[in-house]
Amino acid sequence: MQRKNKILLSSLIIVGVVFVFMNSLVLSKEVISTEFVLGENMGFDLSPGKLNFGQIVPGNSASREITIENNFDKKIKISIKSSGEISKNIIVSENNFILNPSESKNITFSAYTDGLTEFRSYNGKIIIISKRA
Repeated sequence: MQRKNKILLSSLIIVGVVFVFMNSLVLSKEVISTEFVLGENMGFDLSPGKLNFGQIVPGNSASREITIENNFDKKIKISIKSSGEISKNIIVSENNFILNPSESKNITFSAYTDGLTEFRSYNGKIIIISKRA
């Protein structure tokens, strides 16, 4: 009887681990280069292929908006992360949200110059991860 209980418990643990693993699989990962320049005058850059905030005057900010769309046939959870030297100066309007199939959402990214004093380019990456909801 104890052997049956051990086998049943082991089976339940395996099923649970597989369930957690399947739900944590990354469906897609988009990496977007991002940049702003700390400078004396405001300026903008609409270069395609990256999230560029242009030139920002100290003490000010700039914002850019992107649209995230669910092209999968199931609900997905979107997580947004930033990396690189720019990461502590980027704020995202919404994070860790669910999108239904064919649903889209506009997300605003804002770059702030707080704590920066050197006039130069600041770079990093925005990582958008889609997982099963």
